[in-house]
Amino acid sequence: MPTGSDELSLIDAFVAELPHAKTPFGPGDDAAVLPRPKGQTCVTTDATVEGVHFTRPAFSLEDVGHKALAVNLSDLAAMGATPRWWLCALQVPRGFTTDDARALARGMAPLARAHGLTLVGGNVTSGPVLGLTLTLGGESPKPLLRSGARPGDVLLLTGPLGLAAAGLRALREGQTSGPEVDAQRRPLPHVESGLLARRFARAALDVSDGLLLDAWRLARASKVALALRSDWLPLGSTLEDALQGGEDYVLLLAVPARAVDRCLVAAAKAGLDWTPVGKCERGTGVFLDGRPAPPLGHLHGAP
Repeated sequence: MPTGSDELSLIDAFVAELPHAKTPFGPGDDAAVLPRPKGQTCVTTDATVEGVHFTRPAFSLEDVGHKALAVNLSDLAAMGATPRWWLCALQVPRGFTTDDARALARGMAPLARAHGLTLVGGNVTSGPVLGLTLTLGGESPKPLLRSGARPGDVLLLTGPLGLAAAGLRALREGQTSGPEVDAQRRPLPHVESGLLARRFARAALDVSDGLLLDAWRLARASKVALALRSDWLPLGSTLEDALQGGEDYVLLLAVPARAVDRCLVAAAKAGLDWTPVGKCERGTGVFLDGRPAPPLGHLHGAP
């Protein structure tokens, strides 16, 4: 465990780089005190751990901070929630300095500011490797759920698939730059798409573990079958990367057929490139080009 003075210095250095709430509503007390939210509150949490989700020096501390916050923001995006606040629990290894804390926070700060996200508290402890566990809260008048899809709904993707998986391979092969590497190190959560989707979609989830596995999750939650077309998929890499690679953090939406045209027009006006990729049908499971598709995924990992 860091000493008391070291811990305070780390916290001060980290918080100083980020938009944060002032007391009595922010960091510094034993618990965060939050205003009563409007609508319904959506809360998500996720961990990013060295050796599991990233390695050094393949990732800078700025990269680590960005990705840790991005993957949590993606969960709020899938709920159609407006990001509001977050907590950050840091596990820091021996030798982690205040300059390191600032670098980690600098990677998070642009995303936090862009999405109006306010740091309200957290914790620091010592450990064998660097780890970040974030908890984010957002608001939505009617959150999108995985269980809302109905037969006849059209499936839309809010961006291309497979680029992050290609980036993982590139990093493992020693490549240090390129769009695929950027997609792996600094994914961009589709928050704007999530906010627009709540006007049209009945169900949503973020594609973090590969399209096939996440499609199975949507199908199971909604008790429908998902029929996907491989020739409709927006590909950033190979078809295998798209289906199984994961870490793309685009959204898979189920939109009533009658609303699809209006939905796509609204997306285009907002500068968003959404693509129909299939439909929901009666039954169970996931089908690709008419054939049963197993729930394959989880090919990603630390470079």
